[in-house]
Amino acid sequence: MNRTTRYALSLALTVLGLATTSCGAASGGPAASPAPDFSLPALDGKTVRLSDYSGKSVVLIDFWSTTCDPCLAEMPHIVELYKKHRDKGFVVLAVSLDGPESRAQVSSTAHDREMIFPVLLDEETTVAAKYNPKRELPFSVLIGRDGSILHKRGGYQPGDEAMLAEQVEKALGQQP
Repeated sequence: MNRTTRYALSLALTVLGLATTSCGAASGGPAASPAPDFSLPALDGKTVRLSDYSGKSVVLIDFWSTTCDPCLAEMPHIVELYKKHRDKGFVVLAVSLDGPESRAQVSSTAHDREMIFPVLLDEETTVAAKYNPKRELPFSVLIGRDGSILHKRGGYQPGDEAMLAEQVEKALGQQP
């Protein structure tokens, strides 16, 4: 292998390594980063704080919008996953990125989609800026009982729900 080929191969492997690291699909080992705390108003008027769940729950933060078709396609799977695992300490925080002008739409969508978990309003996108600065939708962050980020995932394709279910079940099996 000549010098140019070795350099190109080394560069390609470095870029691949950086891309893999930056996608946020980290596992919950010692390298996992702590999830930034936040508080947001919920549709029911209460304020929900992420730190309220630390030490006792596995949390899925799901960023979505009423105008995002993939978000709405994914939501029934998230509802079913929540129903299946809520008694084991699984919590979903559905963070709407809709603005104040569409609050009624958020409420009716949450009702129509049977979103029986907290639906939070991030109208100023302050929480999205911490977790999802590109504002990709849908965007999910799985947080372990110890408060560390286990996985991040952007977008939705049919079949993604199986991988999410596997990640949630694995996180629920881990001890804090």
